[in-house]
Amino acid sequence: MGLFSINPQARPQLQLIGGQIPALLIDGIFDDPAELRQHALGLDYRLPDYFYPGKLAEIDQSDASLRQLLASILELVNHEYLPRIPPISGGGRQVTAFARIQTDFAITDLHPDELQATQRVPHTDPVPIFGLVYLNEVDRGGTMFFRNAEGAQPAEQREGYFTSKDSGFEFVGKIEGIYNRLAIYPGFVPHSGEIAGDWILTDERFTSPRLTQRLAFLP
Repeated sequence: MGLFSINPQARPQLQLIGGQIPALLIDGIFDDPAELRQHALGLDYRLPDYFYPGKLAEIDQSDASLRQLLASILELVNHEYLPRIPPISGGGRQVTAFARIQTDFAITDLHPDELQATQRVPHTDPVPIFGLVYLNEVDRGGTMFFRNAEGAQPAEQREGYFTSKDSGFEFVGKIEGIYNRLAIYPGFVPHSGEIAGDWILTDERFTSPRLTQRLAFLP
């Protein structure tokens, strides 16, 4: 047992987002998500040095339950996810397996008026495959996916977080941010957090923030 203990009843399922984008979903991934959230919110957070609209916290890599979690997810992705999706490349060559996972906690709490230009439009990740665990009992949104389209409004002229109805990108579909759900998806597809509602405009973004555990898959 431990903070990152896996729920033995959790089962993976492959879902095509918008009928196109393959995502591996595991609902109810953690045995005790409430305890994990409480622990995560008590960590020391730092401002990132790139586009993330919030703060990040490191995770104690010596935690035995974390090591077991990452080993299980890595095996699942290498043996069940990669063989079932179109070939992907990283570092100039085809990826046939990942060697490790880099993970941290992330809180989204930046007011829409404080966003930088790069935070107002969909982005791609620096790794080909990325994962999130949504750790929010109240609705804090999921992850939206897009296709590049013509006539995009310059980011400098936009306001607030990107939505599925904004111009310049074609909305493909989204992963619902279900509490205690692990979602693994292609990081090279343009996507954006679904940040909407009054909570991001008020002190709720601090008292009841959007919390995720992030997983970057590395060759």
